[in-house]
Amino acid sequence: MDRITENLVEDYISSSELKIKKLDDKFELFCCYSIICKEYDETFDVEHVWLNDASLGIDGVAIIVNGRLIESKEEIDDLIEFNKYLDATFVFIQSKTSSSFDSKEIGNFLFGVSDLFEEKPKIPRKDILKEKAEIVNYIYTKSALMNKGTPACRVYYVTTGIWKEDQAIRARLETGKQNLLQRNLFRDVSVVALDARTIQKYYQDTKAAISREILFSNRTVLPEISGVEQAYVGTLDFKEFIKLITDNDKKIINSVFYDNVRAFQGENPVNQKIKETLEAKKFDKFPILNNGITIVAKSLKATGNRFCLNDYSIVNGCQTSHVIYNARLLRGIDKMSIPTRIIVTENEEIRNDVIRATNNQTQVKPEELEALSDFQKFLEMFYSTTKDDLQLFYERRSKQFSNNPSIIKTRIITIPNQIKSFAAMFLEEPHSVSRFYGRITKLLGTKIFLKDHKPIIYYTAALAFFRLDQKFRNFDLDSKYKKCRYHLLMILPYVVQKTSKPQFNSNKIEEYCDKIIEELKTTDSSTRLFKKITDIVDKSGVDINNRDTFKLQSTNESLLKSFKKH
Repeated sequence: MDRITENLVEDYISSSELKIKKLDDKFELFCCYSIICKEYDETFDVEHVWLNDASLGIDGVAIIVNGRLIESKEEIDDLIEFNKYLDATFVFIQSKTSSSFDSKEIGNFLFGVSDLFEEKPKIPRKDILKEKAEIVNYIYTKSALMNKGTPACRVYYVTTGIWKEDQAIRARLETGKQNLLQRNLFRDVSVVALDARTIQKYYQDTKAAISREILFSNRTVLPEISGVEQAYVGTLDFKEFIKLITDNDKKIINSVFYDNVRAFQGENPVNQKIKETLEAKKFDKFPILNNGITIVAKSLKATGNRFCLNDYSIVNGCQTSHVIYNARLLRGIDKMSIPTRIIVTENEEIRNDVIRATNNQTQVKPEELEALSDFQKFLEMFYSTTKDDLQLFYERRSKQFSNNPSIIKTRIITIPNQIKSFAAMFLEEPHSVSRFYGRITKLLGTKIFLKDHKPIIYYTAALAFFRLDQKFRNFDLDSKYKKCRYHLLMILPYVVQKTSKPQFNSNKIEEYCDKIIEELKTTDSSTRLFKKITDIVDKSGVDINNRDTFKLQSTNESLLKSFKKH
């Protein structure tokens, strides 16, 4: 392994607080993280991608459905309920620390990927891969809802060498691609070989704030606005607009739409109308038939008509942008202009006001605006008061800390992880968290994130989640307990306090949480605590090896009875 790659691998391992010793494992994690960041725009836990058991010669598998990284079949059902459609992408990764591209190893890897889609697999599967295969198979049972066609398949093979356009290797990759296409399971397949320089760039891209240079000739400067550095309104040529929403591979960048609050809704009636306008080639009328897009950027440098936008997001126009992207190959579309507003500000309040105002023309669910609420900002401020080994960072906006190298990735708590840990620990609903987009989301505003809740209860749940994750990463706890991680969080307050929980808006809850935090203060004390909890699970008689057991409310009752007994 060359020095640059080795340095970047160590940077990732240390920034993630991973106590991994084997170089092969470090490189596998590094590659999984870097590649999935290319395919998936949200913050994610790499352990949900890394197989850590060389199943079928595959190091990592990501199942992305409707823009979500999926961990269970139940999430598929929830997405169907919410979106009424499925759009899936499967990502497979194999990485080697060797400096050569080995045709035989590539062949074994591609055979393993293909075998994953066999109803009767030829190669035995280990537990983690079995779970992935079950989710994949379940997705195919819902094929009638795949509005974009069958899933896409992305296959990555990585080494630390230099790609030299070897014809034999190129032929092997192409053969593997054609074999996968011939299964008639995928709408498209890509099989890519990455060398050291490419995977280095992938990793460096994970740290960079998005930046694009465009020509914005048809514009008007808006009058001076308090708190806004610059503001413009005008029309943007199609070829300039497409630069803002696509990467170097011409794929759409989903992260620029995060602040739009509403993900792409597929071919709903509104989007269908936009599509029909484009297919009818009414390109000249588009600016008067569409509200266009609103962009908020943290900074902008203008030289004449040339604008360089940094750290920007499209806060309104996600639907329009996706429909235009899907129609980008239509003849004549390059003559179209898109109504565009660009607002440059670092003021969070103004940013949120713009998001609310530009998203009020369609009904938006309260949970979709959750990241903008006063409670969320208050909670983020509470997290900022934590210090030393108790320090955590609350990610109210997706990837808001991604380009800050001083922040350890594992100490970032996302909104989904906050909701799951709180629901498990304080609402005692660990069986529901696998259905985060269903049952748990419905609790927002009724039982979760209430204005009078003390922020310490959310931080306490997140700290317990972080410590437990730390135990698994450092191999202080047997990985078999990962199946019931949220049940461990449910039991934890009882082991520490042995009393019922006070009201979440009372002063007593602060004292209650302080004692739990004290137990979680160090890695040693938290290790002892989780050992007590896993002993309770062991004595409960609950089948630790059956994942479905932990989806039942009755399991919660069995575990709490075991606590009282032992």
